[in-house]
Amino acid sequence: MDAESSLYTPLLRTIEESPTSPMASASMKILTSLLAVASITIGTVYLDSCPKQYLIPIYLIVSGSFTLFFMMISLISCPPNDESNILAFHRIGRVWRSLLSLFSFIWFITGNVWIYSIYEPEYIDKTSPNYCDKTLYFFAFWATTVTYILLGIALFLGFCGLLSACALGGTLRIKKQSS
Repeated sequence: MDAESSLYTPLLRTIEESPTSPMASASMKILTSLLAVASITIGTVYLDSCPKQYLIPIYLIVSGSFTLFFMMISLISCPPNDESNILAFHRIGRVWRSLLSLFSFIWFITGNVWIYSIYEPEYIDKTSPNYCDKTLYFFAFWATTVTYILLGIALFLGFCGLLSACALGGTLRIKKQSS
């Protein structure tokens, strides 16, 4: 390798490790778990508190339960016993991840329809057919809206990273470290 080519490394080759620290990853998992427990709790406490759209508490309970289930599954490591099972193990895992992701996406879109279609319900008159408990509705509304905000931020940052990679010509300049 000549001196000039050693100064340049392909951008994607330099990112071999996860870009997040173990502390950040653990913090995100804890935060996600707390939000899931809050969803289950609020959905259960206010189960019959939204005649306008009675499925919103169910949406919160299922979403929270599914998130906790997915978090527990992601923490379990069970490698196959021998080399012949590795390929089958990866295929089964890929199929399960695909099915779980499809369910999550469909359930999220369904919850969006239930939540946003009744904006803004009656919060005061409990006898009204348009009534929905304010705590229940605001929690569901803002949990969903914050998901969109975070998705937008992630897409924006990804786009900025892509532009940066294009501007750098797909390479990063690596300074030689003196030993």
